[in-house]
Amino acid sequence: MARWTIDQSTTRTLDGIVALRVRIVGGLVNVLPTDDPVTFEVSDIVGGPVLVSQEAGILTITYEDLTREGLLDRLRPPQLTGYRDVGRRSATISLRVPTDCPIDVTTVTAPIVAAGVRAKTRLRSASGDVTLDGLGGEIDVNTVSGGLEARGLSGSLGFNSVSGRLAVAGDRLSAFSAKSGSGQLFADVDLTPSARVRLASVSGDIALRVPAETSANVDLRTATGALDSAFGLERRDQRGRSRLSGTIGSGIEPADVTTTTVSGSVSLLRRAPDAPAALLRGDA
Repeated sequence: MARWTIDQSTTRTLDGIVALRVRIVGGLVNVLPTDDPVTFEVSDIVGGPVLVSQEAGILTITYEDLTREGLLDRLRPPQLTGYRDVGRRSATISLRVPTDCPIDVTTVTAPIVAAGVRAKTRLRSASGDVTLDGLGGEIDVNTVSGGLEARGLSGSLGFNSVSGRLAVAGDRLSAFSAKSGSGQLFADVDLTPSARVRLASVSGDIALRVPAETSANVDLRTATGALDSAFGLERRDQRGRSRLSGTIGSGIEPADVTTTTVSGSVSLLRRAPDAPAALLRGDA
């Protein structure tokens, strides 16, 4: 195993990397694609050196005392206060990896930016925002208050947050699930045949826009929030709950779309033919 303790700006190029694992606190993590060998750059180091290791093709970037599996899984900064100067630690981590390289990144406050990777992607942050562009494959994002903004995804997307906001556009998804307690969930996406969509919040609003020609079985539910659909759906209002449901389109492999809220509003919107997808801002 190769190991480097880095306390000043450093750039290295490595061969034989098949997976990436990053565990840092603050700063920034930026992952971009390359056809060349993996390159990593560590800069803007504050609060202690960064530990980099290469073992069995896995490139790991973390801290000496934050390497145990699961330490940052809980994500909440108060749970890390027992570690020396943890709140002061930050570094900018810039990486170029092959498009088929799985990535696994956990931060506390550091934003995460990733583009062009077409392999399994797992991203976690407490308060850092996540920005994705052109990713493919299985994508899983978990935050406490950090938001997710994404464009041009394909494959499956999962998002879980306490209060983080989701905004995705221009995607073609076969599976899409998102949960947030109070964060808004906004998406303008294409769905593959038989795609499965599950969106849920407590008080956050949900807006889903799909192409006019989409075929799907739809079930929109709320306890006290408003429901609205640009497609013809059957409305059923009962005490303590409202529901819009039905089938849209006439495809032989319809998608399955379900949304639920407690007090948040739900809107199913229609994108006109040939109109581009766009990030929804709450007034669509």
